[in-house]
Amino acid sequence: MTAAQNFQCKASTVGAPTSAGFYGNASGDGHVQGLLEPFLPGIMPGRTRPKLVLAIEPNWPPYAFIDPYTGSNDGMAVDMAKGMGELCNLDVVITQTQWTECWVDRSIGRGLLNGDYHACMTYIYSKGARERHIDVSHAFLKDNKPVGLLVRLNEDGTPEIDGNHNLNGKKVVHVNGWAPTEDALGFVVNNCTGERFSGYEMVPSSPINPNDDALSKLLDGTVDAMWVYVDQSVYYRNAGCVFSNPNKTSPFPDWDCAKWAGLGKKFAYIQTGLFSHAYNGTTLAMSKKGSGLNRIINPCLERFMRTKEYYKVCTKHGLAQDCYPNSYFPEQYFTSPDAVWDIHTQDLPTRCQDGYCACPS
Repeated sequence: MTAAQNFQCKASTVGAPTSAGFYGNASGDGHVQGLLEPFLPGIMPGRTRPKLVLAIEPNWPPYAFIDPYTGSNDGMAVDMAKGMGELCNLDVVITQTQWTECWVDRSIGRGLLNGDYHACMTYIYSKGARERHIDVSHAFLKDNKPVGLLVRLNEDGTPEIDGNHNLNGKKVVHVNGWAPTEDALGFVVNNCTGERFSGYEMVPSSPINPNDDALSKLLDGTVDAMWVYVDQSVYYRNAGCVFSNPNKTSPFPDWDCAKWAGLGKKFAYIQTGLFSHAYNGTTLAMSKKGSGLNRIINPCLERFMRTKEYYKVCTKHGLAQDCYPNSYFPEQYFTSPDAVWDIHTQDLPTRCQDGYCACPS
């Protein structure tokens, strides 16, 4: 089921466990046997309600970051999880990890595999390797993460590789541990030519500060292009790392703000609006395959996305236009205009100097 079908579902109730619990069977004497949630080593399980341990790395605003005033984990995913906990009587624990402990090198990360937590939050359900390794919950945002290709700009502002290129013989770096995954490039079509990319070599970034490392590899000529979210540069380039949400800054950034400010000057996108790399939008929880966690997460997520609190969370983090509007959303959010990165390359009204190169004429 896709997230777009969330609101066609009959409301489900996730609250106090039934006599059999979520993961156990009632014995003949009426005592509950089993767990209310998947077992985690070293973690006290829930006694009267499911206890969910959910992980983020707080370096991806507005989805996951550190609150500059409290020093605690914050972001849309955190607020979604906490809101669901209150609505559905879930004991939600937010913990910090590294993205590479969730997903790295086309495989499930060590932390998620070993059961350090139940799930990692804010992942995209990419086609290819991820669907073979993990389970994902429904999405809480629309398919709002198009991907594209960054290339270097010449001194005259033209791209070293233009949008008609099929990447044959070129090296393309992907951000290790992040979507889009390296195999996803094979699922998309060049928006300028209508043909698939072929004959390229994928190069992984370092798992340490992977976005910065990937961009460095592009700028120093190690690779010819970078396979990345099309909105990545917008979130990372802002002067002083001030995030566009007026109520928040992007505290304690672990990326090089000045380097990302080179969008439109040193590098630009030659492909935008590529969506066919993934099945859905941003998901709440990515867990081990067969964990059964979605039996708890999805019914509650469906309920929460019908509430006024969901609308408040969406507006708080500046993502209302990407949320699934319910009856509490103003009419304007039912027909939100596309952001520039959502637009297919052949329809772009922008120039390379804006950071987004249209198809060659």
